[in-house]
Amino acid sequence: MKKNAKKANLVPKGSVKHHFEDYCQSTSIHGIKYLGEKNRPLGERLWWLLVFLVCLLGNAYLIAKVWKKWNESPVIVSFAETTTPVWQVPFPAITICSEQKSRASIFNFTEAYYMVLNTSDDSAPDDDLVTKTGNVVLLCDDHVLVNTTKQKQFTDDSTIEFLKEVSPGLNDSLLVCKWKGELREDCSHILKAVVTEEGMCFSFNMLSPQELFRGNGIPYYEEHDRSANNMWALDGGYFEDAPLETYPERALFPGSKAGITFVFKAEPADSDFLCRGPVEGFKVLLHNPAEIPTIGERYLRVPLKQEVIVAVQPKIMTTSHGLRTYSPHGRQCYFFNERYLQFFKIYTQQNCQLECLTNYTLKECGCVAIHMPRNPDTKICGSGSKICMQNASAVLRLFEIKSSYEGETGQKSCDCLPACTSLQYDAETSQADFNAFAVLAAYKDNTSEVEMMQFARLTVFFKDMQFTTSKRSELFGLVDFMANCGGLLGLFCGVSFLSLVEIIYYITLRFWSNMKTLKQEEEQLANSTEDHVPDKLKKFMD
Repeated sequence: MKKNAKKANLVPKGSVKHHFEDYCQSTSIHGIKYLGEKNRPLGERLWWLLVFLVCLLGNAYLIAKVWKKWNESPVIVSFAETTTPVWQVPFPAITICSEQKSRASIFNFTEAYYMVLNTSDDSAPDDDLVTKTGNVVLLCDDHVLVNTTKQKQFTDDSTIEFLKEVSPGLNDSLLVCKWKGELREDCSHILKAVVTEEGMCFSFNMLSPQELFRGNGIPYYEEHDRSANNMWALDGGYFEDAPLETYPERALFPGSKAGITFVFKAEPADSDFLCRGPVEGFKVLLHNPAEIPTIGERYLRVPLKQEVIVAVQPKIMTTSHGLRTYSPHGRQCYFFNERYLQFFKIYTQQNCQLECLTNYTLKECGCVAIHMPRNPDTKICGSGSKICMQNASAVLRLFEIKSSYEGETGQKSCDCLPACTSLQYDAETSQADFNAFAVLAAYKDNTSEVEMMQFARLTVFFKDMQFTTSKRSELFGLVDFMANCGGLLGLFCGVSFLSLVEIIYYITLRFWSNMKTLKQEEEQLANSTEDHVPDKLKKFMD
């Protein structure tokens, strides 16, 4: 009896076969019905099985390619459907740095340098001369070093004060400026002093230090109250209720009349060719108003006796909100609330890179450069740390290139992806001779006051009335991926979502329903058979 009970609990083989045949006749998947037909020859069944498997493998291969494309290249950069007028973006911030780091009439660096370099025990220069020389060395070309034990590894804010004193001031570098057709002899209202790796420079249209930096980690940036009218954000542009005259400044139309012009001046007698080599003039950087200027990375040069014309084309990259669900490395950018910077309130790739270099320089040298943001207790590097700072910058750059090349990012790398909303300015330049003395002579002006000076002119303006923005968006969203997979499944096998539901249904509900029905039929059959057994035979069953 126990053996019979065990057999009754097993699923009969014929019922599984019947269940499979039932599925084959009912399914919507192409070719399957031929596998379950009772009278179909074995050869035909094997043929259809082979065809189905080939289609299934081809389908799997193509779906794998779609998955790879979705996983590795989820983002596409395309042009916006409409153009953007130039008055919707700020005029570029312009940072200007003179090549004269120390005016010879105030501090003759070449003379002081050789006095310190040729020092001996009998004729040692005083410490003050060594300190001043070392301060200027910080701004000179990389190969200009002072190999003396008196050079300080660390310095303080007095270095910045000394560099302000010996470098050309705004009135020493600028004769006149013109913004939106308004001529100004005093440009101090629109140009503010900043400290960069080039020393003392002047910036136009940049946000105030309070809007750029966190806490007390602000290097020397001249205060200004123009940002009180700030109605612009990098991720959203100008506010809807912002007036046309706001800050950062914007140009209302293209062309030089809506741009800015600077007339520079310099006294050749104040040039020092030991510190900066044979080049005279000014370095100019066009950058986003929310970005810290890094002149050494990318700049335009304005030589003396030359006029330089710069036609600017804004370059804006935005990112669709649909990409927020992707990882930063998947979309290759950071939204503004995703990457916190220790020193900066606004995330840009340039600000991130400067902060990373600052932290690495502090780690390697125990100090930071004069232009870097810092905490109040952080030391400033002196000329004795110049080689260390150069090595730190070179090592970090090489490490970042290797990390990017090998596809590795982590806590040791800067991992400074672009901001998901970025603003840059492409520039087209042209230049010509600028003979200021010939103009003064033509107007019969007295040139005796400026005969020892040389001049240069720079004009910056927007090139076109409109420009085309770029936008990151989903190349393959989840809906696109499912649509591609569904199309391939339908093409090769005639499979739809309901086909998958159908398979699940036959494996679960239909299967157990059939088994239950079969069991009931067997029980009924057993009972009916027992009722027809003759009475004379029943005694053998007791």
